[in-house]
Amino acid sequence: MKTCFINPPWEENGRRGIRAGCRFPNLTIAKTNSYVPFPFLLAYAAAYSESKGVDVLCIDGVAERCDATSVCERIREFEPDLLVAETATTALKHDLGVLQAIRSARPSIRIAMYGSHVDVRPDDALDNPAVDFVIRGEPELTSYELARALEAGDDLSRVAGLVYRDKSGRPVTTPQRPLIPDLDAELPYPKRRGMPMDRYNVPGFPSPVMFIYGSRGCPYKCSFCLWPQTNLKGNYRARPGEKIAEEIAWVLEHYPETGSFFFDDDTFNLGRRRLLSFADEMSRRGICIPWGMNARADNWDREMLERLVDTGLFTLRIGIESGDQDVLDRTLKGIDLGQAREMLEMAHSLGIKNHISFVIGLPGETPKSVENTIRFIHSVPADSVQFSVAIPFPGTSFYRYVEENGFLLTHDWSKFNGFDHVVMRTEAMTAAEIEKAITRARRRVYFSPRFIRRRLSYVRDLRDLGALTRKVWRLVGPRRAFDAPERERGSAR
Repeated sequence: MKTCFINPPWEENGRRGIRAGCRFPNLTIAKTNSYVPFPFLLAYAAAYSESKGVDVLCIDGVAERCDATSVCERIREFEPDLLVAETATTALKHDLGVLQAIRSARPSIRIAMYGSHVDVRPDDALDNPAVDFVIRGEPELTSYELARALEAGDDLSRVAGLVYRDKSGRPVTTPQRPLIPDLDAELPYPKRRGMPMDRYNVPGFPSPVMFIYGSRGCPYKCSFCLWPQTNLKGNYRARPGEKIAEEIAWVLEHYPETGSFFFDDDTFNLGRRRLLSFADEMSRRGICIPWGMNARADNWDREMLERLVDTGLFTLRIGIESGDQDVLDRTLKGIDLGQAREMLEMAHSLGIKNHISFVIGLPGETPKSVENTIRFIHSVPADSVQFSVAIPFPGTSFYRYVEENGFLLTHDWSKFNGFDHVVMRTEAMTAAEIEKAITRARRRVYFSPRFIRRRLSYVRDLRDLGALTRKVWRLVGPRRAFDAPERERGSAR
């Protein structure tokens, strides 16, 4: 049995997209975004099948920047029996087109899709004749068992975590697959051999960047957050600190050119004892290398940060989301802005770079709350700031709230971009007003002399500098920052 795992290539009209490993799947103008995430679920699923004796080909078309034609040729040469593709809301239409091309190149192949969107809306994939199966939840065990069942001619209804159509076209949904309880006991390290490891990048990190997971899931209930409410819904599962340090040591042995590590967990800084044991094991092994993490602005104390800095921690990527406490409370973020400010100042005092992300257009957003966000950013030590448009992805409680209140303006999933389109309004702001507010926020923050000095100190290489320069040009040059058609901007009044 042969299985091909694919993160489909995604380039359209001079734009490049990122989906796998990205919580805000997006399509941006080429060379304006140097962030290229590692496709963790794809790589874990490929590694798991390979460990069970399956002949595996893994293609990351996004990182490789290849096209559908070359992908079809590689698949034709490999001759897989099953293809497993990751998708996301914004990329779904494009991905279905790629899968149709693959089907034409190899008509006998069976095709499965997984991802946050099809997890909650499987018919959006199965209505396309190119797709045979949707994998719900974590893909590792299900993709392997599906391949085994297809090879043996077994009853597919016994494979947990599947949705498919029977011979009569009737949809069949098999029982939900339980989450993998012990990640270290049941999963090998993600597949890295054969992947374009030099292409994965996080702005501000020394290259090449090696991505790593210290946990899965998130115990918090942020209404807008995608993965913990869709395909990774369920219990938070953390790896022991010793096991994480062990994987870092393994990576450095096999990829000695590694420049830094990035913990791409939803939230890495959970469990004080676990983080301290990680620091102890890194010290015991004599490892000190630049690394950073996705983290909350709480669950910190100075000793933890100091111990982690000793192992190489140099940057935190913090989702504050809003500088208005009422907006934060309405999204169930569970963060106090005063506490967040203290934490950012503490990190800065230890020489840690703070990358902070904000979302404009969340429930309760008003012109005043946007101003509060801008003032908050100017009041804290921020080395890098990311603004995103609020996107109510299907499967989230945010999406249900927006639909129930009549705030959603389109079901064109390709517009659910996070950067270039506004697909909803709030109680107090039209879509056009949200668009103007985020453009104003970007300009007032990014063109602040104090911020420019700090942001330039965060640049690590020419790739980051080039992307940053092009982003600035988008804000001051003739191109519009937003491309949503007027008819989709709706009125909030």
